[in-house]
Amino acid sequence: MNTSNALKTLAHNAPQLHWLHHADSDTALDIMALINSTVKDGGVLGYEHEMTIDQGVQFTNALQERIQGGNTHALLGRTSEGPACLVILSRSSMPNCRHIADLSKGVVHPSHRGSGLVARAFREIVRLCKEQGIELLTLDVREGTRAHRLWQRFGFQSYGVLEDYARVNGIKHRGHYMAQSVENLALQLNLN
Repeated sequence: MNTSNALKTLAHNAPQLHWLHHADSDTALDIMALINSTVKDGGVLGYEHEMTIDQGVQFTNALQERIQGGNTHALLGRTSEGPACLVILSRSSMPNCRHIADLSKGVVHPSHRGSGLVARAFREIVRLCKEQGIELLTLDVREGTRAHRLWQRFGFQSYGVLEDYARVNGIKHRGHYMAQSVENLALQLNLN
């Protein structure tokens, strides 16, 4: 395969990112596949074992309710081969805190790690935040994980640490509460 054809193949298989307007049974299957693809390497906090069909349906139904409520947005990346990434953005419902949104369940399928997909997803997040008037992003993450290092690399900084954040196989793990302004994230991504 020549270089031109290889680039066309890569572009064709590049994940398409879109904000979900509703979470249906196909979405439930994609979420299950994503989470289950990362369970063994600790890629998703809260799931020590593969997600069951019932858990996938419950998760997706709850996500659908949150999306319908208007304060939650879910960005899903898909290729022709299946799901590639998911991130959930939840805006504060408190009147004095509408400038804040929390990022959760940031998941990238192992086959798409290191491909620039996270930066693409962050560009979409910045775009939506600016559109919605969201100025500050928060998140929480287990200390020392791949996700923790990734968030730091993109400029998120810890503002608090919880000693007993998560328990995996009976072992306590510290968690970091992190934040970054949308403006600073845009600078990190060279969007300004």
